[in-house]
Amino acid sequence: MPGVNVGEQAPSFRLPSAQGGEIGLEDFRDRKNVIVWFTKGMACMFCRAQMSQLARAYDDVRKLDTEVLQVSLSGVSRARVYATKFKLPFPYLCDADYRVRSEWKLGSRDESFGTYVRRYVAGMRMEPPPNTFGNFMPPFDETRNLLRDDDMGLFIVDKRAIVRYAIAGAYGGVQGVREIPSNDELLRELAKCQTAAA
Repeated sequence: MPGVNVGEQAPSFRLPSAQGGEIGLEDFRDRKNVIVWFTKGMACMFCRAQMSQLARAYDDVRKLDTEVLQVSLSGVSRARVYATKFKLPFPYLCDADYRVRSEWKLGSRDESFGTYVRRYVAGMRMEPPPNTFGNFMPPFDETRNLLRDDDMGLFIVDKRAIVRYAIAGAYGGVQGVREIPSNDELLRELAKCQTAAA
């Protein structure tokens, strides 16, 4: 299975944020748990829907001494446009060169040109899932990332930087787009981190 495993030390990173400056996992060490969520970014309609889901639970997540870090494939300049245009609920980090994704053992598979074309056409015909950010066409420079077969990953990292929960794998497949866990499930897992730390 792809991704860093439960019980492992979470790989440290520092990335530019759409909201300005840089944010790293070490910034939260001994202070907060962290949900590290690897996505394609705002250009992805499914990621926007999942981002809306997490945003609904964000107040409850923060009450459990936890921050959400969304690690996207957006370049910094594009991410800053998103930060200006939308009210991003949590830090939106930029990993356009796939460096951090690779360190977290998340893969990406290149496909044939025909596969990219089929995905593009299917995406154009698809009804976008509901989200709180609205629907828009992704900019051309981000379309390639949307069509790639990347792994997604959602990890809960405790205050000692140990991975306590992990879900990772291909973003899409025969069953459709991989969903993130429900907010209730995430809050239960975060409560376990609080109990373990007490």
